[in-house]
Amino acid sequence: MAASFLEIETKFLVDDLEEIELRLKFLEAQLLRPRVFETNYRFDTKDHQLTSKSKVLRLRQDSAQWVTFKEPGPLINGVQIRNEIEFSISDILAARTFLEAIGFEVFQTYEKFRTVYSLKYSRIILDELPIGNFVEIEGTDIQSLERSAIDLNLKWELKIDSSYLTIYNNICQLKGIKQDFLSFNNNDVDNSFLKHLNIFPADQ
Repeated sequence: MAASFLEIETKFLVDDLEEIELRLKFLEAQLLRPRVFETNYRFDTKDHQLTSKSKVLRLRQDSAQWVTFKEPGPLINGVQIRNEIEFSISDILAARTFLEAIGFEVFQTYEKFRTVYSLKYSRIILDELPIGNFVEIEGTDIQSLERSAIDLNLKWELKIDSSYLTIYNNICQLKGIKQDFLSFNNNDVDNSFLKHLNIFPADQ
């Protein structure tokens, strides 16, 4: 069954993800999903009709397999709000073949490790990517996100409203290199460029 919901989230760059996890355990957060490796496949038409309209179509492989579609939504006080539809599938290769048959193609792929906790009024997501470590906070309203950030000793003013791929693509543009598979084996990834995008660790 497909789940459709309003996604309200923001993210923070952090230097010490282990310290964040220790803080979560101190706050008696509930572990919803242990650390798992993800591969994500972003789809679009050849002329990028989805991206031009701020829409996201994605297949994800982690401990299960998923289809996700996100619609554009408002950015309020640095917090992204958008409608999301997501459901599990049994065969990611079949899903990819289907999407390609109706005119979509993979235009970018990225990897990450993800751990998910529940803390009071929010979901806390610990993400490890080749471009750095991040904490995503999802909740029912902006106030719940801000309260969770305070609980985790994160500086609210350093929240990030860009997607991981947008951050990576901006790094590639600054370095003058081609956008590639965002992989842990990609030696071109250099998170020292984050400061040039005004992205700074929120746990300092």
